[in-house]
Amino acid sequence: SSFVGALSPLAMELEQLAAQVEELQRRNEELGMENEMLQDFLERQRDKWDEGISTPGGAPMGKNVGKKAGRAAEKTLDRDEKHRIACQEVETLTKDIQNTKKTAEQNLDLLKALMEETEIRQAEVKRAAYEFRRDIVVGAENPRTGKTMAEKVLKYLEDELTTKDVYVRKMLAKNQTYKTQINKAQRQLKSKQDHDDLQYIDFHQLQIENQQFVVKIEEANQELLQLKKTSGRTVKLLNSMKKKLTMLMSEAKFLRDEIEERKAMLKKSEADTSKVVEEKEAARKDHKKLKVQSRISNEMPQVVDYVQQTADQYELEALVRNWRRKVDIAELAAKRIRTKLRAQGLSET
Repeated sequence: SSFVGALSPLAMELEQLAAQVEELQRRNEELGMENEMLQDFLERQRDKWDEGISTPGGAPMGKNVGKKAGRAAEKTLDRDEKHRIACQEVETLTKDIQNTKKTAEQNLDLLKALMEETEIRQAEVKRAAYEFRRDIVVGAENPRTGKTMAEKVLKYLEDELTTKDVYVRKMLAKNQTYKTQINKAQRQLKSKQDHDDLQYIDFHQLQIENQQFVVKIEEANQELLQLKKTSGRTVKLLNSMKKKLTMLMSEAKFLRDEIEERKAMLKKSEADTSKVVEEKEAARKDHKKLKVQSRISNEMPQVVDYVQQTADQYELEALVRNWRRKVDIAELAAKRIRTKLRAQGLSET
């Protein structure tokens, strides 16, 4: 009991020490997070500080901060300074997040535009492949030899090259027009810069016009992007409608064939029905005629008599077959006996 009583204070002391250790670890974690935030703040503000500017707590900062740090007294930031630094870090992180979101949205729009352009190009390639198959693979085949005619292939390639040349010339002309406009604007800007009488209001007016042109260019780009998207959706809708039309035409052909087959079956059924009706009518007339005849002549045999006579006939035919079989057996026996008698007569002689 004395040993247990001696251990009780020791256990309580150990529990207190464990609680203090946990509290010190929690405090160290908090200080570590504060130090990381302060380090980020210092790295962000390093370029903005000069020699002689002090930290929020009053510690000197600058090129000699490392030398003075050892001699300076330890200084702890108060809550207001920590709050101000934390607010600045939150604002900076918020701006970084907004910039990242803006960049991500721009990249997303660019990727969407690229995907739309890719779909449009894919549709154009499919259309070109379809036209090539229609005009060359199938259309240019010689029905006699089964080979592709070189003249049609050359004409198709020449037409394609002519189309591409026209498109390239059109793009070059447009590019040249843009270059001319850019050179003209640069010359005007240079001539205005060379004159000393260029006033601030003129320069401000040029800036406003430049902003207006930038806005118009952005609107034109957005409209072009929207048109590309609309074109891509139209191409996809057209392809789906073509597939649906092909399926409907196949289904219509199948239904026409089915209707023709059903009509033929219906016609055959009507003919069979008419034939059966005619046979029924003839049988009814025959029956009526026989019925009338049976009423007129009482000496006509009855059905029961006919059935009885048929049964008797079958029995007599079976009896005849039985007697014939017996006669055959007796003839075979007589033949064997005659053969034995002849054999015996030959042996006696």
